[in-house]
This record gives sequence, C-alpha cells and structure tokens, in this order.
Amino acid sequence: MKKLIWTALLCFSVALQGYAQTESATRGTSNNVRQPNVIVVPYTTADQDVRQILENNQMMLNAISKVKEEFNNRGFNTRDFVTLLQASKRNDIVSATTGAKSDPVKDLVLESKADISVTVNIFLNQHEGGVSEVNLVLQAAEAISGESFANASYTSDKFRTNDSLSLTNRALSKINDDFFTLVQNGFNMMMETGRNLNVRIELGPNSGLDPYSEMSTGNDLEMELTSWLDNNAYGGNYEINSTDLVIDISMKVPIYDQITGKPYAINKVRTPLIKFLKELLASEEHTPKTKLSSGQQIWIVIE
Repeated sequence: MKKLIWTALLCFSVALQGYAQTESATRGTSNNVRQPNVIVVPYTTADQDVRQILENNQMMLNAISKVKEEFNNRGFNTRDFVTLLQASKRNDIVSATTGAKSDPVKDLVLESKADISVTVNIFLNQHEGGVSEVNLVLQAAEAISGESFANASYTSDKFRTNDSLSLTNRALSKINDDFFTLVQNGFNMMMETGRNLNVRIELGPNSGLDPYSEMSTGNDLEMELTSWLDNNAYGGNYEINSTDLVIDISMKVPIYDQITGKPYAINKVRTPLIKFLKELLASEEHTPKTKLSSGQQIWIVIE
C-alpha cells in the first residue's frame, strides 16, 4: 500500500511540474524573469557631441561611473557606455554633428544589447553670494521602446562653494534603493506583459486601398489585421488606429524569445506579417514592402 501511495504521489508531482512549465511558456509569467542588462548613458541634445561631453564634463563622467557602480552593487549586469563609445568606429555614433538622422546615444545603446538604459542628467546651479548646488536626474527606460520604468531626482543642497565635484558626489550619495526597486519592478512587469512595438502600414496613393477596402475573404483590411493581431500580439495586447491611407498599430512583443532566451528579434513579427499581407492581397495584385525595420518600429508600404 505504501509503495502504491508513493507511486501515485510521484506521478502527481511530475504531472504538476509539466503543467507549471507549460503554463509558464504560454503566459510568459514571472518564472521567466531574468536579471536585466543595464547601460548608463549621458543626457544629450540633438546637436551635442557625445565624446566631447564626456571629455569636458567631469561631473557627468563621475555621475555615469557612480550610477553604474550602484547598479553593480545591487546585482544588476551592466554595459560600460564609455568603453563602448571609445571602441566605436562609427562617426555617426561618436558625434551627432555629422548629419546623421538617428540618435547617436540611442544607436550605441542598441548596439550594446542592453535591456535598460539609464539616462543621467547632472547640472550645476549657481546662486547669489557664491552659493551653488548640483541637481541629478535619473531616467530609466526599456532600451528599445523607451518605455519608462523609473524617474528620480536628487540634489546636493546649497553650499557656499565652487567645488562642483564635491557637490556632485553629495548628490550621488543620495541615490537610494527605491530607484533600483522601481527599475527592477518595471522590468519584471514588462517581462510579464511585453514591450511595445509600433507597426505602420502605409497604403500607397495609387494602390486604390484604404483601411476599409473589402478583401477576398469578405472582411475589410483593418478587420483582417485585427484577426492577425489577436493571434500574434503578445498576450493579445494591441491597439489599431486607421486614417485614410495609414494603419497604425501598437502591439506587445516579448523582451526575450521564450525558446532561445535571446532578445526577441522584430523580424519574428515583420516576416510573418509581410507573408500574411502578401497572401491576403495576392488576388488584388498589391505588393507589401518593408520601408523601415528598427528596434521599435516596422514600416510597411503597400503599393
């Protein structure tokens, strides 16, 4: 009898483990959560040279180093922005003044394969009577979509001093666990729900199509896309909005491929979507073509 009971319990345990694994793979639950890779980057404007900022602004360089160290101390994996910048051979990444249309810091973040980018903005405020203070602003976001996880600001308080580095260190010393908890929680939530991917479908002026053109299936184009999204958006989460010649889609995709564990590549959406549109429009003699495919956006034109 004891042997029979033991056998039954063992079978039940194996079955329960199998169910849990299937449930996790299907839903993308927190069982799949992993420690994110973080890169700390300087705040820049469109006309600023990234390398010059780091070479000429010791406050910024100190802040990037310290914030990265704080992430390391709390067990996060980090990518070193300064090292990657020094190793970069691309002029459009090194400087935004070369005429490049892309964001040089964003490009380097994408090349780093980081999951989270933390932007550091630090500046000195000088007041009357020789009084100064340093303000530090941190913004953490998902590296590809830019979806915000956490924001925090710290100040050195006001002192009668010209020592900006001492004020910088004082502001940095005020960074607390709350910020890192918000970052981790935000990432865990995105692991559960997916990140945003924008898909823009442009209907060429000579195509004769609009979002409500009837397809051979009897449904209009927007309805066919809605059905496709029901089956392909992560967790079935998406929004679709249409104008006369444009269909804009915001859909969720996983951060990581659940089978390989590698970062989720958007060609896993683009390729089947193009195939779907070609099959849908085959009898209409229209050709969907990719106009843009980046880390957070797919742009398709139908002629």
